[in-house]
Amino acid sequence: MPGTAILFTQQTIGLGARKTSMIFLAEAYRDLGYDVHVVTCQLSRLTRLKKPNKLEALPADRLNRWYDADGMHGFIWVAPVHPATLHPAVDGIAGPLLAKAYAASMPRDIRDRVAAAELVVVESCAAIALFDRIRRIAPRATSVYSMSDRLLPVGMHPVLQTILERDARHYSVVRTPARAMLADLPGANAVHIRHGLDKALFAGEHPSPFASGPNAVLVGDMMLDRTLLGSLVAAHPGVAFHYFGRTALEVGDHPNLIEHGEVPFAALVPYLAHADVGLSLYRQVDDLDYLAESSLKNIQYEYCGLPIVAPYFVAQGAARVHGYTPGDPASASSALTAALAAPRGRLGEADVADWREVAEAILAAAC
Repeated sequence: MPGTAILFTQQTIGLGARKTSMIFLAEAYRDLGYDVHVVTCQLSRLTRLKKPNKLEALPADRLNRWYDADGMHGFIWVAPVHPATLHPAVDGIAGPLLAKAYAASMPRDIRDRVAAAELVVVESCAAIALFDRIRRIAPRATSVYSMSDRLLPVGMHPVLQTILERDARHYSVVRTPARAMLADLPGANAVHIRHGLDKALFAGEHPSPFASGPNAVLVGDMMLDRTLLGSLVAAHPGVAFHYFGRTALEVGDHPNLIEHGEVPFAALVPYLAHADVGLSLYRQVDDLDYLAESSLKNIQYEYCGLPIVAPYFVAQGAARVHGYTPGDPASASSALTAALAAPRGRLGEADVADWREVAEAILAAAC
């Protein structure tokens, strides 16, 4: 029977937040029989300086202690410091010091669970700075680097990229959700395993949450081009835009824009199942081409048969995508018009793996 698995991620469990790939993966290992522990990283006293609302939104009684949720164990770790970008003038000097201090401050409550772990999974975040210590605490554990994103394009501290390049070959396996990322870490045991879906949640009938249409859904706020979204909302007053994300949009007051905030994934599924269009309005940032294959919301849109509106650099190779020139409102408006006129059609069951299959494939690649 599988033993203990511990996952280090930016995400939380048990707080009703929108699920991302690491939480789906944690649940998959739970369902495979592992005793799953999820450590929420990338929080410290520095967070209060840069993003005070992020800490204020977390329940104080669940900080820096283990709690049980969803058949797993969670630990929201607020460290003294973590490798956060502060100012270009000091980042180069401060980065290595912050990374070293972050690893040194790992609480005993976490270290004890790591020592007992059979499986350790590290996500693309500040947890990278912990890996050398994790490896010394649990030298026999299977170690996985789950490369959810490239670090620098999503704003991680450059020292994390330096550490990752040094340590990548020591992971049992580096799992990438996009083929474009396979060559990013020379010397690592890198494998391409695409994101999956919680197919059980999509099965069966879901009553439509929409009173009328057409309806466009936008899931998540990562690299979101808010200005472009505001232009689309204004240019298409007959379309209802439904936004699901952690941060407020601040694109003006529009009667056809509904901000739902973050909701549990089960509550999101009916919107995906009955929408007319899925929106992936990423900003133009270098080295984000991998999103053409790795974007989890695009996979969800595709599975539900939604035409997708996305910038050309994300549209390449993706099914049912209507591309536009990044930052060009007229181009994006034309793409949305085309998507609204396009037929819907759900992908076959074999086109996307279940998260349990993804979890098993990662274990097989690590052997």
